[in-house]
Amino acid sequence: MPLGLYLHYPFCRNRCSYCDFYKEVYDKNLERQFFHALATETDLVANEYADDKRNITSIFIGGGTPSLAAKELLSDWLAIIKNCFRLSNNLEFSIETNPESVDLDLLEFYQQLGVNRPLFGIQSFDTRLLKVLDRRHLPRDSHRAIYQANALGFTNFGVDLIYGLPGQNSNMLAMDLDQMLDLEPPHISFYQLAIEEGTGLAEKVSAGTLRLPDQELAHAMYRGGVQQMEEAGYHRYEISSFARPGFECRHNLGYWEGDEYLGLGPSAHSFMDGQRFSNRAYLAVYLEELQAGRLPRVIDESGLEERMTEAIMLGLRTSQGISRKRFSQRFGVPLKDRLDRKQYRILIESGHLVPDRGNLRLSDEGFYLADEITRRLVK
Repeated sequence: MPLGLYLHYPFCRNRCSYCDFYKEVYDKNLERQFFHALATETDLVANEYADDKRNITSIFIGGGTPSLAAKELLSDWLAIIKNCFRLSNNLEFSIETNPESVDLDLLEFYQQLGVNRPLFGIQSFDTRLLKVLDRRHLPRDSHRAIYQANALGFTNFGVDLIYGLPGQNSNMLAMDLDQMLDLEPPHISFYQLAIEEGTGLAEKVSAGTLRLPDQELAHAMYRGGVQQMEEAGYHRYEISSFARPGFECRHNLGYWEGDEYLGLGPSAHSFMDGQRFSNRAYLAVYLEELQAGRLPRVIDESGLEERMTEAIMLGLRTSQGISRKRFSQRFGVPLKDRLDRKQYRILIESGHLVPDRGNLRLSDEGFYLADEITRRLVK
């Protein structure tokens, strides 16, 4: 059985104004304590699933800023992984990086570890917008990082770009997209900025010191971005994910299609043997639990109905949509029993929903209204 492995590396040099992922300010001693606890967690989890037949088909290291990780500590942990688990011969191995923390030596080290898909958090090429986001890198850092990845022969890598930023207009986004497409990344994540409660950006927006583009402009930015990327040869395989053929992120596809995944590190989530659980978010608690020989888990008590709703929501975000056969096999009920029949008919007639060879998917127009369609469609 395929299995995706995720590691949450919890350290950053600074706190970006928009980010609400769990993180701690980088500290060398804390990092060593973290990797020591991570080794314990990895051993405990490996023993728990020792008799299964799963192959790890993807590894994804996120954060945080994983490109800060000490080389010897990261290398030692991967040695444990290779000793405790079976890795697929066709392993997809992704790691997130910030452009300013990448250099040729680091990328060469990643190659030696087996990383074949570095990810670069570019977000924007506009220095003013990078400052709003509290990013530490400059546009030249992004260009340099991609140039070095190409020079070392990485055939697969990805970049992140955010739209809907405070003070951004359509022309500014088009310039960002032009620069990004000039770099010819095989994969692009194209996200609308989300204002998360408790972040520095949320405080500024609430106080009125920063203003976001209105929803109509944000929709226009997304439409324009989709068109620009499709004209450049990228296809949208998920609402925020674009790739050249064959370069889709297999790890994320596993999430959207309901495959199993195992999360390690504070705040990481897992789905194993039909059960969802997560690790406690705070590093101090994570360390304390593992020092005592206990996994720092919180069990997700939600039931079958929540899982079916989630499967519909995630499935409709992908270009393939929801497989009726797979849904029935997974949950024991046909997809139609979980849909509001009146809304289903309306959305089919309006062209927003498309029955397609055993799948149910959104039309191109439906993608722009995905959240609203899901809200109306699910019983």
